[in-house]
Amino acid sequence: MHASFAEQENFMRQGSVAPPRPERRDDPSTLTVVGTELARNKRGFVFWYHLVSPVVITIPLFLGSLGAADADAERTFEVFRNVTLEFWGVLIPMTAGLAAALSVRADLDAWRLMLSYGVPRGRYFVGKFAALGVLGFVSSTVLLVMLALGALISGQFPHGMGTVAAAVYLPWLAGLAMTALAVLVAVLWGMGPSLGAGIAGLLCGALVSDKDFWYAVPFAWPMRVVLPLAGIGPNGVPLPPDSPVNSMAAIPQAIALSAALTGVLLVLGTIHMRRKEI
Repeated sequence: MHASFAEQENFMRQGSVAPPRPERRDDPSTLTVVGTELARNKRGFVFWYHLVSPVVITIPLFLGSLGAADADAERTFEVFRNVTLEFWGVLIPMTAGLAAALSVRADLDAWRLMLSYGVPRGRYFVGKFAALGVLGFVSSTVLLVMLALGALISGQFPHGMGTVAAAVYLPWLAGLAMTALAVLVAVLWGMGPSLGAGIAGLLCGALVSDKDFWYAVPFAWPMRVVLPLAGIGPNGVPLPPDSPVNSMAAIPQAIALSAALTGVLLVLGTIHMRRKEI
């Protein structure tokens, strides 16, 4: 018995329905992962360290500049600015090592659970790096505000600021490679080696940044950017006009090197997270 036209039409309509889609796995964007990292850190030591450390550094340095032997009323801000930027250049790698060590250490238990989910594991590493990079930017902004206040109190605002904004933010860019390196070291070997990398960065900033081979030492890149912008040596003493350290050509070189190394380290960190055992 032949099926009616209506039955044939209904059969064809049912046959043309697409099969149900498989459930989509949990797939948050990298931006979501970064936002989650920042939200988790907003009440912890890492956040407050980035927020308060520029204040803790600049207040005593400004008070000290008031009584410096070579700082009259017109040079107070110049002395304050130079010494502050010198401290900042060597502190950036130290901060990267400390922040990465504490942040990764705080996530070890959580990662045991999160790595069992369907989220692409590499995003945890990239998100960690990006969140610490954002906190570094916030810290640099606080430092810029403190320097601006110092210029205002000294009567040197805004003309005394000069290249201060560049001397604050460009070292942060040059230091992103150190942040990526510190996170990778913390993930691979733990808190101690990451802190050691930060201490090594502090020493290299002071000892290597004015040497001819500075480009071979990533720890020294942030300080190398500071030197020509502030016109000072690693010891805070003004550079002579004919010093090769005054060359601004080192700045784009340091930033380009940092960008390249950051990319390589993020790839290595992503590969490691994909292979990491729960």
